Amino acid sequence: MNTLALALNFAAVAAIMLFLCNAGKLFGPTARHEGDAELPYETGLPPMEEAGRGMSALYWRFAVLFVVFDVDLAFLLPWALNRGALTGESLASVTVFVGLLLFMLGYFWRKGSLSCRP
Repeated sequence: MNTLALALNFAAVAAIMLFLCNAGKLFGPTARHEGDAELPYETGLPPMEEAGRGMSALYWRFAVLFVVFDVDLAFLLPWALNRGALTGESLASVTVFVGLLLFMLGYFWRKGSLSCRP
């Protein structure tokens, strides 16, 4: 008896899920595609190249460096907001942290990771 109740409950939940997943298609308005609505970006201009082309390695290099330094700045925000309550030990830790950031920046600069040439 419990197996039958469980199977009926599962079937009811599956039917409700399928109904709710397709409710927009069943009751919603139909879309009219005019002009360049089928293109990936509707800018009003014809596409200059294929949309599936990947990004260059230069872009990814700058994106990763931006994320690294942006996250580091997010770690500096609490220290900046509590500047008046910092003790000598916390000021030393901030100094070490900023020193490591500057070391990383100098390392990336020396390796040529910040140059605009590929």
